Amino acid sequence: MKRVTVPAMLFATVWQLGEAAVPVLMGLAIDRALATGDVGELVLWLGVLIVVYVALTTAARFALRLTAFAVQSLQHRLRGTLSTGVLHPADGAARAPDGGVVSVMTTDVARLANGVILTIMPIARVAAIGFIAVSLLTMDPVLGLVVLIGAPVAVWSMGVLSERLSRGTREYQGLLAATVGRATDLVAGYRVVKGLGVRAEAEATRRYRRASREALAGAERNAGLLGGFLVGSGVITGVFVATVMGLAGWFAVVGRLSIGELIAAVGLTQALLPQIESIANLSIPNLASARASAARIHEALPSSATPESGFFDAGPLPVLEVSGPGTTVRVEPGEFVGVLTDDRSAARLAGALLDPWAGDEVQVRLDGLPVRESSPAGYRSRVTVAPHRVTLFSGTIQDNLLSGTPGQAGAGPEGLTHAAVRAAACDDFVAGLDVPVGEGGNRLSGGQRQRIALARALASDAPVLVLHDPTTAVDPVTEHVIAGRLRDIRQGRSTLLIASTPALLSACDRVIGSAR
Repeated sequence: MKRVTVPAMLFATVWQLGEAAVPVLMGLAIDRALATGDVGELVLWLGVLIVVYVALTTAARFALRLTAFAVQSLQHRLRGTLSTGVLHPADGAARAPDGGVVSVMTTDVARLANGVILTIMPIARVAAIGFIAVSLLTMDPVLGLVVLIGAPVAVWSMGVLSERLSRGTREYQGLLAATVGRATDLVAGYRVVKGLGVRAEAEATRRYRRASREALAGAERNAGLLGGFLVGSGVITGVFVATVMGLAGWFAVVGRLSIGELIAAVGLTQALLPQIESIANLSIPNLASARASAARIHEALPSSATPESGFFDAGPLPVLEVSGPGTTVRVEPGEFVGVLTDDRSAARLAGALLDPWAGDEVQVRLDGLPVRESSPAGYRSRVTVAPHRVTLFSGTIQDNLLSGTPGQAGAGPEGLTHAAVRAAACDDFVAGLDVPVGEGGNRLSGGQRQRIALARALASDAPVLVLHDPTTAVDPVTEHVIAGRLRDIRQGRSTLLIASTPALLSACDRVIGSAR
């Protein structure tokens, strides 16, 4: 994130300093060109003003674009972290997320992501305030000292005023999340409520109305707190700016400032006003909302959502063992093992590998240790299971290939991604990785969706990869192509292939015929 926010902050600083420098340049132009009638000086200072305007507008353009990119990127990362923490908790507990998660993943994530702006614009505005103070200090020491002392005091006073707003914002966001959660749960269970009869409908309606009214009352309280804060900050800002402008006018009357310096001082004071107002009306409320949302997001994340670092080392490949009634499969490090069995046994075997904690009679071990005694994060960092059912995300092909899997750090490098595309025989229809796949992959055929899912699994570069019937929707010719390429891309890794097609099984080192 620093590679985006730091350049954005630098561009924003140039932008704000450029705007603050305009009154100074205008004052110099008046004193050195208009007052003296020197045409050469006039052309020179007009040229300087044009250069400054070009620089500040260009810097503003890049600062705003980079800031928007940083906010969107952080939103994406936060939602990915929340999704992993809520849907795949590290303790393996199967908990259905309540409706409040919807509010956290939308409203709270957006508000917290907007907090990125606090690392960009306020810093640039503080730099501009410092430039204004130094400029006024060179014109008159008293004016400069008033700004140097008064600006921090004004900002600190507004920060004190924002504390109550921050607490009120958190209370309101909690009420809003509860209401959204109740509405989401009500819609999800609507058929059940209808089946229970009129009394159940009335009770569900009454509870939702009560939550909605509480949220409305919280919104009104929060709006009142925000209004009070804006009034208080407006008074502080107005008194401060009026003091600076009054002093500048008085110094011009008594002759301490020239006409050009007076114009520059008035312009600098006018430039100072939006800087302080922005900090008061935008940055501080933004900070209050971001703090409240950060607390709610922290509460939504399981305490053990972070993967255990011990499972992510680059140690030797593990030995995978799967045993159950009539089924014994052992995959040595670096082996490509195939399993030929009926559809029911294959589904049970793949399901046990996908979730070894489900309580099924099939047992899964890594290096002789039962997986049920380890954490899901540790298991998924070493074993990736690509189920038979294909699920693609809306977005581009690249978005799907780089989506990673729970417990994985993400997909491999770009070279591995292209190798995975070729190994899954996607190169005959993939013109570019930026091609949209549509909602759930509806722009692709069934076979194309299945090959994209296979490429995604191969791009994860998992130490142990489990594939369950990855080519059932693929034509025989393409299936032979895939079979010839699988071994190469999985060289040095362990692979367990559960399939019934001879073409794929022919690529395995050995094939185990499971009992039916």
